[in-house]
Amino acid sequence: MDSVTQAALGASVAHLCWNRQLGRRSFLWGVFWGTLPDLDIIIYPFLNDVNRLYLHRAESHSVFFIFFGSFIFARFFPEKWRAGLSFKRIFSGLFLIFATHILIDYFTIYGTQLLAPFSRYGFARGNMYIIDPLYTIPLLAGICASFAAKGRKAFFLNITGFSVSCCYILFSLSSHFYADNIFKKHLKTENIRVIDSITGAAPFNTLLWRHIALTDKGILTGYFSIIGNRPEDNILFELIPRNEHLIKNFDNQINVKAVKWFSKGFYTVKNINNSLVMSDVRFGEIRPDKEASPEKWNYIFSWKISDDSDSLVRVTPETENIKKNAGLMWERLKGNL
Repeated sequence: MDSVTQAALGASVAHLCWNRQLGRRSFLWGVFWGTLPDLDIIIYPFLNDVNRLYLHRAESHSVFFIFFGSFIFARFFPEKWRAGLSFKRIFSGLFLIFATHILIDYFTIYGTQLLAPFSRYGFARGNMYIIDPLYTIPLLAGICASFAAKGRKAFFLNITGFSVSCCYILFSLSSHFYADNIFKKHLKTENIRVIDSITGAAPFNTLLWRHIALTDKGILTGYFSIIGNRPEDNILFELIPRNEHLIKNFDNQINVKAVKWFSKGFYTVKNINNSLVMSDVRFGEIRPDKEASPEKWNYIFSWKISDDSDSLVRVTPETENIKKNAGLMWERLKGNL
């Protein structure tokens, strides 16, 4: 998830664990510890483009970090900052802060390497988008209200905001399960052989869902709205060609292997101005207009592929096209597309 969400989640959990001893200071500690796992980016200057892709959300986002990180940081927590907190209390608080940070990342399409460094597999559920204000706002509201209050009232206000956000996660899980089954039933009805598939939340909500299915011909993508469509409605699946032939001569390069690994095989390749561009299609396409064919779509995560194996230069989509897609998403949410 985004940094604001992780900071808010860390602050809320820290206050729930340490409010009696630290009061409002627990929020500040929570912001720090809640964003600590994402500080793996501080090693970026020492890494090439490929290793940056491999090592983000890796060791600092594994189940081993939850245990060992909590123990180490609790063990060496400065005495002058403990404010009466026992080792056990500090450890349990850090454990919950790190665990919730990694769990909320797991819920996204991006996912997290839960078993790093022993495995580089990215575990991802997809029931939430990488940015979702509907999850973050209740957390922030509870924190702000709690910060202005005292005693048990402060605790009650914070836990209320936290509980609302947790309920939203439960809704996202059930909504994801419902949409995923509908997508798979439609594809089965069409007798389409699916190699692998992913259902993920559309940007900023858990009412509109996007399904991608890897087939022999390419990647099928379609949308279903919980509030705008009925289960029996026809789902329009569009085919994204992978164009693997374009990178045939680069297959042994580590930059190409990195994108294939990161995208879990859900990638497409295009020749743009004599430059090869590999894109991860899992996070949604950006269309220049409603009628644009898949060959003209852009994606949030795209990289230029060159002869330099260590090079992965990001290609960012145009802001103008991103704005157009907001309107398309609204129409899909209403079931009009």
